[in-house]
Amino acid sequence: MNSLLKYFGIVYIFVLIAIVGLGMNYLNDIVDYAHVKMTGPVVTIPRDSVQPPTNDLPEVKGIISPPVDVMKLSVSTPELVEKGKTIFQTTCASCHGTEGKGDGIASATLNPKPRNFTSLDGWKNGPKLTQMYKTINEGIPNSAMASFANIPPEDRIAIIHYIHETFTKNYPKNTDEELKELDKTYSLSAGVKQPNQISIKAAMEKLVKENDSVTQKVKRLSDLIEKNTTDTAASLFKKVTNNPVKVLTMLASDSKWISDENQIYSLIGSNPSSNGFRGEAAVLNQKEIQALYQYLKNLFINYKG
Repeated sequence: MNSLLKYFGIVYIFVLIAIVGLGMNYLNDIVDYAHVKMTGPVVTIPRDSVQPPTNDLPEVKGIISPPVDVMKLSVSTPELVEKGKTIFQTTCASCHGTEGKGDGIASATLNPKPRNFTSLDGWKNGPKLTQMYKTINEGIPNSAMASFANIPPEDRIAIIHYIHETFTKNYPKNTDEELKELDKTYSLSAGVKQPNQISIKAAMEKLVKENDSVTQKVKRLSDLIEKNTTDTAASLFKKVTNNPVKVLTMLASDSKWISDENQIYSLIGSNPSSNGFRGEAAVLNQKEIQALYQYLKNLFINYKG
């Protein structure tokens, strides 16, 4: 009996040693895995692949594009469709997709998604040629659809014909009156001034300069309001704003409100808290809003920098 117990004791020791050995090996594997997980494998990046791009847009002075006969170009032809296809693939497909479904490679990060040309539902300006021309020319606010006014008028119409003839056959047609109005609105028969094109570097420098100018202006105006303890309108502004810098930045970025008092009403009335106002702004009466508008208008007009 004693020899049997002695035998089991020896076996137990060997089993314990084996378990400890396996445990140590497992821990080493975990450490190695964690190191790779945290630091990642060592990857050698070719030198050329990390160099910044050197290509930039050329500086191009705007020109007057040739006159366009809207009535003639409103009729689709195989030549126009083929021309539109080429331009669509190089200019539009990255967002709208090669099949026009709004699923291009750039669409993944866009909200709202690009227009699906296979559907006639939910258009902002409309699917007619004249309406789509407006969209291409002016873009759509609060979306990724920018203005493509740099594309010549005939090329824009060619793109529209390609879309109409390719993705669905149910696009509505324009009346002669609508086409004449398009010509009148954009002076197509007289020739269109194409905008200047500046380099990306110059554009970035301009944006930085403009942003610095707005920032400095807002800071100066904010200081003037804060130091004004005698004007009742200044006191009213401080009372109804929880983020005066945000309010002033919005006003400095778009001066249209100076000639349109209703835009102040809109700022206060449509979700005031997100526009930098306190809840108290929603209960201001007309006289108080007019006083606030006049005060801000005078402040911006008389700003000397």
